[in-house]
Amino acid sequence: MQDQAASLRRLAAQPVRAPSFAFVGAEGSGISTLVAGLGTGLAWAGCRPLLIDCQAGQQLARRLGVPTTATLETQMVGPGGLDTMMTQSRHGVSLLNLYARPEDRARFSAQLWLRLGSEFGSLERDCHTLLVDVPNPAHDPVPASVADNLVLVLTPAPESLTMAYATIKRLATLYGRQRFNVLVNRVRQLEEARELFRRLSGVTGEFLNVALRWVGFVPEDAAVTRSRSLHRPLMEAFPDSESAIAFSQLAAMLPQWHSPEATRPEAGFMDVLIAASRDWAEGGKTR
Repeated sequence: MQDQAASLRRLAAQPVRAPSFAFVGAEGSGISTLVAGLGTGLAWAGCRPLLIDCQAGQQLARRLGVPTTATLETQMVGPGGLDTMMTQSRHGVSLLNLYARPEDRARFSAQLWLRLGSEFGSLERDCHTLLVDVPNPAHDPVPASVADNLVLVLTPAPESLTMAYATIKRLATLYGRQRFNVLVNRVRQLEEARELFRRLSGVTGEFLNVALRWVGFVPEDAAVTRSRSLHRPLMEAFPDSESAIAFSQLAAMLPQWHSPEATRPEAGFMDVLIAASRDWAEGGKTR
């Protein structure tokens, strides 16, 4: 308990802005469920997490059991600000929907970006951490590439290992990312999770100059599916389930995952998202 309390105190002591953690993995690997579970765990521990949905489909809202909102994409046709894209769960988890297709995001005017960046800066300074549900970097690499920390989600599904290696290779060779936290989801036991991590470490170590760090696992648990059917957060509906306990433990350790590759104490997630989106429009999309 003392270690968990110390971790949460470190998370609550961010000097300028909250650190961002981008969660990325193969389709169907449970990223939205992981982000929602970790966010709820942080909120229940007294922190102020801000969840950012960069995926189409409003899955995070459904996992949290909150109403859907406008998205970043709607800012092209309406004057609304971040308030129209935000909602909050009754447990204190704030959710901001920043989904927009990369080609649309690249066309946003400088005036719009300036306004949104200013509004987001206030949110970022007020929260403790950003958990970002990002799309497949093969389709839209910008949200993952600009986050402080990358969390690669691995599952036993055959395509998961292939997708994980492709993601690491793309982000390392094209965007200079070298540090990857690895979180294993939907495994029966610790040994299975460790074996998946060893397999991924072996292939990346042979061909890529990157560092992988094991951060934990979430067990396969029928309670996850039941909570989704009930449209209630897992930790509320089944707080004593194996997966809910895992989320609480991982949330307590999450501050220790923060190891940014770039030093930018005042440039927040929205600032670098803006800059990278413009770069993508000017030629980065050919990558």
